[in-house]
This record gives sequence, C-alpha cells and structure tokens, in this order.
Amino acid sequence: MHCKISYYVVSPVAAVLLGGCGTSDSAKATSTADNPQWQLVWQDEFSGHQLDLNKWSFEVNCAGGGNNERQCYTNRVENARVKDGVLTITALKENFSGPAAQDDTAHYDPNITTQREFTSARLRSKGKGDWTYGRFEIKAKLPSGQGSWPAIWMLPTEWRYGGWASSGEIDIMEAVNLGTITDDITAPGQSEQRVHGTLHYGRQPPGNLYSGTSYKASHFKPTEQFHVYALEWEEGEIRWYIDNVHYATQTQQGWYSQSLSKDGAWQQAAGAAPFDQPFHLLLNLAVGGNWPENVNEKGVDLGIWPQQMQVDYVRVYQCPTDTPDGKGCGTKSAAATQVPGYQPPVLSAG
Repeated sequence: MHCKISYYVVSPVAAVLLGGCGTSDSAKATSTADNPQWQLVWQDEFSGHQLDLNKWSFEVNCAGGGNNERQCYTNRVENARVKDGVLTITALKENFSGPAAQDDTAHYDPNITTQREFTSARLRSKGKGDWTYGRFEIKAKLPSGQGSWPAIWMLPTEWRYGGWASSGEIDIMEAVNLGTITDDITAPGQSEQRVHGTLHYGRQPPGNLYSGTSYKASHFKPTEQFHVYALEWEEGEIRWYIDNVHYATQTQQGWYSQSLSKDGAWQQAAGAAPFDQPFHLLLNLAVGGNWPENVNEKGVDLGIWPQQMQVDYVRVYQCPTDTPDGKGCGTKSAAATQVPGYQPPVLSAG
C-alpha cells in the first residue's frame, strides 16, 4: 500500500504471481482459526460508540500516501465511524485541506497544507498494537468502483533496516476497482473480483521490490459480503488466507533487506529480515493513485462516491510464549500458491 509503482505488474521472473492467476475455488479450506494452540492477544470488536483510541490512532494528512492518491485523511466521524459493532471508513468526494506531509516524516507540519478533492480515514495501531509473528484476522466488506483502493496491511514500527522498503511491508489484503470491468487477462470483460496479498522488501526506491498473488473464487463476493482476511506470520514464512482458505505462501528464500552502510556500501541484513521485527496494523480506504488509476477502466469514476470499507472485527493471535519464532500453530495447504519472490543482488566483497 505504501508506495506502488504505476502498474501492478512484475518482471518476467514473478509475472505468474499476479494478473488473475491467483488461487480460486480449487484451494483447500483450512481450520487454522480453530487451532487450540493460538492465543488471542489483541482484538477490537468495535462494540462501543466510538473508535477506541487506546488501540488506534488516526493519521491526519493530505500527503497522497506515497502513491499520488487523491484523498485527505482526517480524524472526523464523517470518515470513520463505529456503530452497531462495525467500523465504517467512508471516502467522500469533497474539497478538503490538510497537512501536506505524512505524519511520521521529519517535516510534518500541520500548518503547511495542501488541498485534495476527497476525504477518507487511515487508522493504525502503532505503539498500541505491535507484534512480531502471529495470526492476524480481519473480517471486512469492501467498497466498489473505479478508483477505490481499500487496504488491510502492516508496516514496521521501528524501521530497523532503514526506510521503505528496506524494512518491509506486509499487505494482508488490497483490492482496486472492485466491480469494474477487469483487466484480468484470464477473465476478459468480466467484473473485477480479485484481492491481493503482497510483500514489499529489498532496498529503498528505486531498488524496492514486491511479490504476491491474487485470490478470487465463484462464491467470493468481497463487495457484497463480509469475508475474513487473515495472515499467518512466523519466522521465515508468511501465509495468506481468505475464509480459512490458505491461498498463498512466501518464504525468506524469496525476500531480503539491503541498505547502505555509513561508508556508502550496500549491506544485507541476516536471516529472515526484514520480516523479523515488530509490525503494526493499518486500515484505510484510498481514492485513486498510481495503481488503481492505471488499470481496469482507468482513472477515478467521480460519480460513485461515497464508498465504504466496513470492518466487523480485528483479532490478533500468537503462539505460546515458548515458541518465540511463531511456529507450530498454523495450518497449511499443499494447494496454496508458492510465491517465489526475488533473489538479492550480489554484493561485492570490497
């Protein structure tokens, strides 16, 4: 979510991973959520009358999310409301002014503003819910229309390995332009129904990389029904699930983290880096941006707003404390797509 390139495609090495060739009806359902070893460590059932600020913070800016998005993120109830046990994030078409820089940047100044033509909300658990390894479950119903971009994802809390994407990003679920005429070459002329699970890693731009796959199925109606989007993360392996269908896996053999040392030489972090440090959750609904505006029907349909992403619950599980690598609680399916990812550039000895 943080910084996509203009088209959601990959190099020939990983081209099989995207563009509609993700898992569908043939995937095998799992029973991971019922595994008695998992221990619930954090949750929000959205049962109150307002957002629990002990668990979430609002980002407030009009910075464009690093993707040339068209919305300002606000902390207004018009954009994020808790009612009847559901969190509703609403993207509205309205002119709005707000801080021009993203919240965590050194030059964030609420007095330096810019204007955009939409508003929405972006929530994060940073400093209030941060985990290394676990199972993350989010039950949600997604918006539709050209230019809509809902995301359920994770960013590093400490950025141990440097700036994005050296310290990684985990996208539990992303979708763009649901319900529009898809550009999926396997389903020409049909309605867009794909959702995506993706990792970002490598170096800071322009050396950043991403790999993942998509999911769709005949019974899967992401804009009409609530579905459970889940991710299981253990040392060296990350797996994606929808309604307990394990549809994708990536391992540390296909990701890496490289950054510049103080003397200007590239160095590679060891082991499962960057996915071996605390991450936090983010929930947001973006409008437009580099990815959605360059696929399907192109641009942003100005006549479809407001659009909403609704979240029924967020639940975080971890293995018992005697399994610090996070292993031992998950359920795996042999039918899941094995995403190869990328190999790191060879670093010179000198």
